Amino acid sequence: MRISRTTGFGVAAMAVVALLSGCTIENQATPPATSANAVASRSTSAAEAAVAQIPGADLEAARAWDGTTAYVIATLSVTDAFTGDPAALIDYSLAQLASQDEVDRGRFVRFSFKGPGQPLETSKALLASLGIESAQYAGGSSLELANQDLDDLYGTWPAAVPDVPASLITKD
Repeated sequence: MRISRTTGFGVAAMAVVALLSGCTIENQATPPATSANAVASRSTSAAEAAVAQIPGADLEAARAWDGTTAYVIATLSVTDAFTGDPAALIDYSLAQLASQDEVDRGRFVRFSFKGPGQPLETSKALLASLGIESAQYAGGSSLELANQDLDDLYGTWPAAVPDVPASLITKD
């Protein structure tokens, strides 16, 4: 009698486990639905390469950490070979950065614009002309950009890949 009672409890326990585990199994035959406005995967190097197509311009972006807080560090550099509109270049570069999905933005973007005649105050003014608030980051030579302003301009990351502005296209 004791064996049949133990067996009965064992069978009942197995049935309960089977029923409960059935509640957590996903339907693996049906792939997840994709959004109609989903953006194709794009690497950071693809965004950097797009900016590099503009003579005298270079963008470098990477994941960085402030303690346990993740953010993106982006450095836009120009040489004397760059003859376009600096505000348009910043806008295009940040849009390129927003279009990649390899590195999410994290808490903020730490941005530097380096080149001849580009002090921090000029960079801050150029960003303001685009509607992007910025603050000097930790007393250094870079600026922390407001996430909401970036979302307002470029959309939720990853955003659509931008076209090169006419003001940055050089005529040969």
